[in-house]
Amino acid sequence: MKRSYFLLCVFVILMTANGIQGEDKKDVLGQILSEVGFTRSDLGYAPKGYWARFPLDVPYKLTSFDDLFREPLKLYDYSRLMANAVNLYLDPAYADSTDGGLYKLVYNLGVDKKLGGFRSYSANLYDLPDTVEPWKQVVSAMKRTAEQDRFIGASNVDLESLEAEFMLKMSPLPDSVQRIIAELLVNLTDAIYWRNLAFRKCDTTDMREALEIRDLAMTQNDGEKYYPCLDDIARTIDWPSLHYAALKVAAASERASLRAKQWLGRVPDSLEIELSTPYGKVLVLTPRRANAGGVIQEPGVTDNLMALEEPPIDTTMYSVLQTIDVDSAMLSIDFGGYDHYGCAPGAAFSLEHPVSVVIDLDMNDTYGNEGDSCLPTAGVGLLGIGCVIDEAGDDKYFGSTYAQGAGLFGVGILLDRQGNDIYKAQLSAQGCGYFGIGLCLDGGGNDSFYIYGDGQGMGGVGGGIGVLADYSGDDSYIAEPDPKVFDRADYHSKDKINGNNAQGAAFGRRGDITDGHSWAGGLGAIIDIKGNDHYLSGNWSLGVGYWFSTGIAYDGSGNDNYESCYFTQGSGAHYCNGILIDEGGNDRHELYETAGAALGFGWDYTNAFLIDKGGDDVYRAKMISMGLAQIRSNAFLIDVGGNDAYYLGQGTPGLGEATFLKGMDKPLQLLTYYYYSKSFGGFIDIGGDDRYVSFNDTTESEHPHAKNNSLWLQPSRADSLFGSDNFGVGIDVEKGEVPELNRWDD
Repeated sequence: MKRSYFLLCVFVILMTANGIQGEDKKDVLGQILSEVGFTRSDLGYAPKGYWARFPLDVPYKLTSFDDLFREPLKLYDYSRLMANAVNLYLDPAYADSTDGGLYKLVYNLGVDKKLGGFRSYSANLYDLPDTVEPWKQVVSAMKRTAEQDRFIGASNVDLESLEAEFMLKMSPLPDSVQRIIAELLVNLTDAIYWRNLAFRKCDTTDMREALEIRDLAMTQNDGEKYYPCLDDIARTIDWPSLHYAALKVAAASERASLRAKQWLGRVPDSLEIELSTPYGKVLVLTPRRANAGGVIQEPGVTDNLMALEEPPIDTTMYSVLQTIDVDSAMLSIDFGGYDHYGCAPGAAFSLEHPVSVVIDLDMNDTYGNEGDSCLPTAGVGLLGIGCVIDEAGDDKYFGSTYAQGAGLFGVGILLDRQGNDIYKAQLSAQGCGYFGIGLCLDGGGNDSFYIYGDGQGMGGVGGGIGVLADYSGDDSYIAEPDPKVFDRADYHSKDKINGNNAQGAAFGRRGDITDGHSWAGGLGAIIDIKGNDHYLSGNWSLGVGYWFSTGIAYDGSGNDNYESCYFTQGSGAHYCNGILIDEGGNDRHELYETAGAALGFGWDYTNAFLIDKGGDDVYRAKMISMGLAQIRSNAFLIDVGGNDAYYLGQGTPGLGEATFLKGMDKPLQLLTYYYYSKSFGGFIDIGGDDRYVSFNDTTESEHPHAKNNSLWLQPSRADSLFGSDNFGVGIDVEKGEVPELNRWDD
C-alpha cells in the first residue's frame, strides 16, 4: 500500500512537471493563428503572373527578397545571421588572434547578401616570400594591370624608374615593414585588375555620368528623376569580378594593418614618404613627436550640423597635428600621428583611381571636412572600392554626400576598431548602398552618429546594401527629424517631420507613378550588439521597408530608447519587409508628433515585425500601431518576458488587428489580387504583469479589449467584417513561446 502510494505521488509530480514544462513550451504564435484557421504557411506572399496591376518584373531584387516575402518568419533568422557575424568578427578581441575579420564582415554583411556565388573561403591573396625583391614585384604587378587597363589612358608615371624610387624612398623603414606595404600594394593592384574586369562591357560615358550623381537620396523614392546610365551599367556589369576585388581589398588591407600595428613605436619619426603610381599616390607617414618643434592644434573644421559632446583629445604621445592630402591616393598608411585627413580619404570616385585605402594605426584622427560640397570621404566606393581602417583613438568623421561607408555599384568600407568616435554626415552615408555596398563598422567605444538621411544602414535602389554595425558601447544614433535643420519633410506628418530613410531602412524606386522604371530596393540594416543605446529619428526608420526591399534594426542587449515618429520601428509600405529586434533590456519604444504606422505595422503587402525579448518595456503610439495589418499585410508585435506597458491612442486600430479593405471579400472589376491574398495582424505578450492603456491629450483609461492574461480578435467573430482571410488576434499569456525566436538561445 505504501509502495503504491509512493508511486502515485511520483506519477503526480512527474505529470505536474511535464504539464508546467508543456505550458512553458506552448506555441503561442501557432495558437493565435489557429484561432482563425490559419497556419504559418498562410503568412507571406507569392505573387502570380495573373495578378493584374500587381507590380511584377521589378528588376534588381536581392536573391533573398522573394523568399523572405513569401516566408516572413524567416526574417528573424536572416537578421540574426547578420548580427551573429557582427558579434563574432567585429569584436575588437577577434583581431588579437586572426586577421580575417574584415574579410568575413564584408562577405557576410555585403557580398553574400548582394549576389551570392562566393563561399567565403579565401580572398586568394599574394604572399611575398623573403626571397623575392618586394618593390620589383609591386612594379611588375602594376605593369601587368596597366597594360590591360582601358581607363587610365597614357599614364605620366615612368614605371621603368618606379622600382628604384620605391627602394630609395622606402629605405628608412625596416625591411619587414617594407615587405608589409609591398605585399599590400601587390594585392591592391590585383584588386584593380578584377575591378576593371567587372566594368569591361560598361560604357565609359555612362560610368562618368554615374560618378557625378549626388542626388539619389532626394530623387528616387517616388521616381522623381530617372538616370538611364544606372540601368545601362547594371545590365552590363560583372558582379562576381567586382565583389572578388572588394574581398581582396578588405582582406589585404586588414592583414597589412594588423601586421603594421606591431611596429608602432619602432619606425623612424617624422617620415613623409610619397610616391606616384599609375593608380594614385602611395603615402607612408610616421608620427611627428612634440619635441620635433610642432604645435598642437585642432583640425580646421566647423561644426554646423548638431552639437554633440566631443571626447577630449589625448596628446600625451604624439602631439603634433599632421594634415594629410590623400586625394587620389591608392594607399595611405600612418603609424600613429594625430592626423587630419582632408580631401577624400579612402574614397574611390574616378575611373582612373578605382581603389583607395587609408590605414591609420593609432591616435585621435579627423577625416574629411564639413560643408555642403565635401568630396566623398572615408570608405566610399563609386564604381570602385574605398576602404578606411582606423585601429585606435577617439576619431571624428565628417562628410556631406557619400561618406563613412557608402557604395554606388562599388563597395565602400569604414572600419573603426575602437575609441569614442563621432560620425557626422548629410546624405548617403554611415552604411549606404545604391546598386552597391556600403558598410560602416565600429568596434568598441561610446559613439555618436548623426545624419540627415539615407544612411545609418540604408539599402537603396538597385538592390543596394547598407549596413551600420556597432559592437559595444553606449551609442547615440540620430537621423535629423526637423525640416528646419534640413528639409526632407514628409506629408505623413504634415511636413513637420523629416522622412529619414535611415537606421535600418531599405527603399526602392517607385516608378509606377511616374515613368514606369521601377527598381527594387535592397537591404538596410543597423546592428548594435551591446550597450545602452539611444535611437532618434523622424519617419521611415528603424527596421522599415519600401518597394521590394528589406529593412532590419537589431539591438542585442542593454536598456535602449527608441524615439521616432511614423512608418518606423518594424514597419513598411508597398511590397516589402521591415523588422526591429531587441534581444534584451528594459526598453522604451515611443512615438511622437503624428506617432503612428509603427511598432509592427504593415501597409500594402508588407511583412512587419517588432520583436522584443526580455525586460520591462514601454510602448507608446497615438494611432495605427502595435501589430496592425492594413491592405493585405502581415504585422506583428511580439514581446517575450517582463512587465510591459502599452499606450495606444483612444479609438485607433492596433494591438493585434487587421483592417478590412474593399476587394478582400470579392474581386474588384480590375483588381483581383486583394481577393487572392491573406492578411494577419498579430499581438503577443508572453509573461509579466502588463498594462494596456488608451489615452488622449487629457486622460488615460484601460484599453477596451486588450488586457493582461486574455485573448481577443479584431475584427471579432460577431463583426460583419470578420472573415475574407483578413484576421487580427491579440493574446497576453503567462507562459509559452514563439519557437522561431528560440533557435539561437543557449
